[in-house]
Amino acid sequence: MGAALLAGALTTTGVVVALGGVAQAENPPLGPGNIEIFTQRDMVALEGYRDQAGERATVTVKRGGQVIGIGEGTIDATGFLEFNHPGGECWIGVTPNIRGGDLVEVSFSESAFVDGATVGSAVITSVDGSTVTATPQDGDVEGTVTIRGTYGADVDLSRFVVEVVNPEMRRPDPGAPPTSIGERAIGWTPLVDPAAPNGGPGFTVDGTAADGRFEVVFGLQSAADQQRVLDGTHVALSWLADGVPDLALGATQFEFGESDGPGFGGCPAGPGTQPPLPPKSAQLTAGTDSVTVTWTTPTQAPDVPAVTQYRVAAVDGVLGQEVAVRTGSTTATLQSLAARSYEITMEAFNGQGWSPVQPLGTVDLATGTVTPGPGGTGGTGGTTGTTGTTGTVDPATEQPATIPAAPAGVTATATGLATMDVSWTASAGATSYVVSLSSSAAGAAVPAPVTVTAPTTTASIAGLTPGTTYTVSVTAGNTAGASTTGTASATTAATVAPGAARVTRVLSAHEGVTLEWQAASAGNAFSPVTGYDLVATPTTGTNRTPVTVSVGAVTNGTVAGLRNGTTYDLAVFAKAEALRGAAAAFGNGVPTTVVPNDQVAVTRADYRTDKREYRIQGTAQDTTQNTVTVRTSAGTLIAANIPVSATGIWSVSLRNAPALPTDNRIRVTSTSGGNVLTAVTRSR
Repeated sequence: MGAALLAGALTTTGVVVALGGVAQAENPPLGPGNIEIFTQRDMVALEGYRDQAGERATVTVKRGGQVIGIGEGTIDATGFLEFNHPGGECWIGVTPNIRGGDLVEVSFSESAFVDGATVGSAVITSVDGSTVTATPQDGDVEGTVTIRGTYGADVDLSRFVVEVVNPEMRRPDPGAPPTSIGERAIGWTPLVDPAAPNGGPGFTVDGTAADGRFEVVFGLQSAADQQRVLDGTHVALSWLADGVPDLALGATQFEFGESDGPGFGGCPAGPGTQPPLPPKSAQLTAGTDSVTVTWTTPTQAPDVPAVTQYRVAAVDGVLGQEVAVRTGSTTATLQSLAARSYEITMEAFNGQGWSPVQPLGTVDLATGTVTPGPGGTGGTGGTTGTTGTTGTVDPATEQPATIPAAPAGVTATATGLATMDVSWTASAGATSYVVSLSSSAAGAAVPAPVTVTAPTTTASIAGLTPGTTYTVSVTAGNTAGASTTGTASATTAATVAPGAARVTRVLSAHEGVTLEWQAASAGNAFSPVTGYDLVATPTTGTNRTPVTVSVGAVTNGTVAGLRNGTTYDLAVFAKAEALRGAAAAFGNGVPTTVVPNDQVAVTRADYRTDKREYRIQGTAQDTTQNTVTVRTSAGTLIAANIPVSATGIWSVSLRNAPALPTDNRIRVTSTSGGNVLTAVTRSR
């Protein structure tokens, strides 16, 4: 099920990566509860909501602010609930066609918070296997499987994995069951943790991800291995934030080849099978023996097929007979009608079904009177009437006799740093109101007066100075003149510095450092956190100038331009516009200093016992006169002074080398300070 697949992905790939220069994901769940989205199956799973066990959960799927799906169910004792999956709940009415960019939100019957996650846009577009070929010199059999796909700006490449899920790939004995979830999948991530490189036993995995496209290649040693990769489930997994260990918050999984919804079993069908909504309003024009109906194309729910045809009918109020026309346009004329009353109705068709019948109004051809449906306006003598709109008010036929009284009950309430809302009680006879502001504070911004047409008795004022007291005046007016003034006062909110963030991870990098933190709290409701300053200061030396990098309202960032081998003190400050909060606290065990060094990674490490043959490849970030040395875990030299190319790639291929120790590990170091201990795949 979904939770097992996600856990398998995380424990397999061991994602610990640098985060600089990639898009920042939005709307991660608050945690430790998590929202998992399976786009191809239109499935949502909630897990980890133990504090809400027994509560009713309402899950909504939104696109562009519009609700396209909703479901309800009870969180079980483990904190779990799922929709559109065996044993789970169904979506109500229609199964939404979930896709990248949608927002999934969950609220609870007894908990006062709403959790949410944005659906990731990564998709797999193809999975192809190469022709298996033999290598004559050593008898090896090799082939590849290539997985290609695309992703949008919402995908954080440090929280992205392409994986193949098939337990057969991780155990030499096909009859033995996997001993852990981590044995279900082998994956690839663009930014590799040297302690947990891509691939797995007998499988090398290389790939690229740039400019919205990714390509992942599994290198295989046999036709059987290739078939295992082809037979597996191919998944593009992205998530919004790291949670507790082995839990990725706000996870989206695209499963290549999985049927794209909509409803599982007896659950509702998707929007592609839904009938349309009819127009809610239309203009009726009465002729001598005809009625012309004009309307606008109705807006449909997302993914519902467009309207292709309309049926407009006039039902004789005396005989009950019907005259109808069908059209693909947005106007129709019903002709040859008798001089009596007709009810006008409309239906819409979209290839899936007809909408409910929509009454538009009544037309009496004997008098030329148009009577719209509920809430509409109409005319007589052959004029037109518009249905489904608000009612109209006839203009006054006499001038008001007196000036209205001053507005009473004037109140003003600050709604932001530069805004406030004003309200008052209506004055009898008033046709309009003028709202003006003044302030005795030096330099206070004073906006122009605002005129409001009666019967409205509220106004929203913008363009004010934060933390400033204003006097608000409201006068009522009509054609006889303006009233005296009703007044009130209010003070706009002031910007308050945010609280302190909490640093949760520090990762050394080549000439830089990457930090992750928990977001700081806002100083008040009107002072949101607008960004963070990351500061690295040398602890020793004559040049101790801090290096400062400013980022937006995100929870990770990178400071570049540092000196390798130099110790730096680290600090993170949350900001509300120009105001800095207190320095961030560092979590337990999280270092407050860093020494940047070269970052070395091993992308392939294979060893053949019978020939004492090593095939080792990797990368290093320092490409300036940098070399790599490879030793066994016991310290025996395998190869030294291996040059790092201008692209950061290095490789070793030699036979009759020192034997690999029984722990199957080697250590790779670089002259620029890189150091990694990694496992080697042993064969023959």
